[in-house]
This record gives sequence, structure tokens and C-alpha cells, in this order.
Amino acid sequence: MLVSVLQTLAEILAGGTSLTSTEQIDFSRPGSRRDEGTGPSLNLYFYDIRESKQVQHSGRQVERKLSEGRSSTGGAPRSQTAKVNWSPDWFDVSLLITAWDRTALGEYHLLTEAISVLLRHRSLQESFLAPDLRGYGNLSLSVSTAPAVEIGTLWSALSLPLRPAVYLTVAIPFEPQSAVAPRVWERIINLHSDWNRSGQSQLLTRRVAMAGIVKHAVTAQPLPDTAVTVVDTDKRTVSDRDGLFFFEDLRDGNYVLNLQRPGYSLQSCNVLVDGSSVFKEIVLVPNPSTS
Repeated sequence: MLVSVLQTLAEILAGGTSLTSTEQIDFSRPGSRRDEGTGPSLNLYFYDIRESKQVQHSGRQVERKLSEGRSSTGGAPRSQTAKVNWSPDWFDVSLLITAWDRTALGEYHLLTEAISVLLRHRSLQESFLAPDLRGYGNLSLSVSTAPAVEIGTLWSALSLPLRPAVYLTVAIPFEPQSAVAPRVWERIINLHSDWNRSGQSQLLTRRVAMAGIVKHAVTAQPLPDTAVTVVDTDKRTVSDRDGLFFFEDLRDGNYVLNLQRPGYSLQSCNVLVDGSSVFKEIVLVPNPSTS
């Protein structure tokens, strides 16, 4: 969510100011004046997050759905399923915008453009948002000349002298359970039943407690045949051709995974299992001799 907010703001600022592309917007900690040879740029720095006082949604929603199938007697539906959805928690994300250019007047002009385009929006319209931020309506956006924390404390923490800046606060949602591909939430296993005289396979669906994908650290390509072990248990598996691995029947708690593959450095990863399916993306770094 945080990355999506930064991307959305960068696109708005690049499109409404004299900047020509989002590549002229920097997200690292703001530093001192840039080299004289650099062109105009904006620095968009995320410095604080706290529970939102503007938007407070909590609780859960239960959606019940009757199955379409009917019993042979034509009576009530065969089954009823219930899906529990927790409404998102909202957080206020605080951001700092500073302008950089070859001259002070150039910086003031760019900062004026940034303030103007942000005030025109007043809120982040849903149509401007990144895909994973849509579905919640427009997001609250406040533009201020003072930060959410004491201004001197903020700049002292940055080890920088106080300079002209714009302070933004955006209320964004965080889902307790992120949407994950169905193959991760429920593993479909193709089994051949000995008692099935037709010789056809049988599809079973099982809940998984933990799932993940192993990727190459540089190319981001999936890595099959990676040995994955849950430390201090008898749970072991190997990633499939898509780099995916699954573990079932794990109690809630913290676990450590060890991942090994020839030609790659040993990787350890912490995983929290808390009653819902967990998905982890893990990268392996090739050994220097094989990279």
C-alpha cells in the first residue's frame, strides 16, 4: 500500500508540474543541494505512519451464500457457506515534499507548482489510484505547511537544516488479510483413486497453512527444486516448477524456513502463521562462482 501511494503521488506531481517524468522524483531521505548540473526535481519522503483519526473502520462482515445445487427431493439447498471479511484498518501516512533546482528561485517555482496541483485534488481520486488502492473510494489528502510532528524535531532527525517544504497526510487502508492467488489459499491436489473404476483422477482441495515462491535475486525468475525445511519440525518439501512450495497442518506460531539450492547461498526466512494462509516471496542469491 505504501509503495502504491508514493507511485500515485509521483504520477500526479509529474503530470501537473513542469517535471517531465516520475524519474525526476526521488523517494530517498532528502539531502543537501544537488549538483549544479542536475535539473529540477522533487523529493517525496515518507517519514511517519500512525492510526488514522479521520477514518476509523473496524469490525467484520459476514457474507453468506447458498449453494446453487438442490437436493434430489427438491427441498432446501444442500449446503450454505459463510465468508468472513474484516474491514480494513486505516492509517495516516505523512510525507514531506521538497524541491530541488539549480537556483533557489527555480526551487520556489517548482514547490509552488506542487502545492497548486495538490490543492486542486484535495483528495486522491479513485481513478488516479494504483490498482491495489481502488475499491475504497477517494482517499483523504491534506496539504499543510506544518508536519504531523514538531517541525524542528523532524528536521533534526533528518540531520538537515530547516528548508521550505510541503507536508502531506494521506489516509490509506490496510487489509488484515491480503488478497492472494487462489492456488496459494487452497492447494488443488490431483489424486488417482484406486477405487475409481473409471480410471479418472480425483481433484481434492486442501487448506494450506503456509505457502511461498522462491525466486532468483537478480532475474526474479522462479527457482524450482529448492529444498525448503521448517526448522525444528519434520516438515520438508521442494519447490515445484513454478518455484512454489506449500506446508499443511502447522499450528499457529513463528517458524523459521531454511532454503537450499545448489549454486545459491543458504537463505533463512521468518514466517508467522496466525490462523490464515500465509504467503512469502523469498529470493536466493547465487554464489559468486555461479552468477
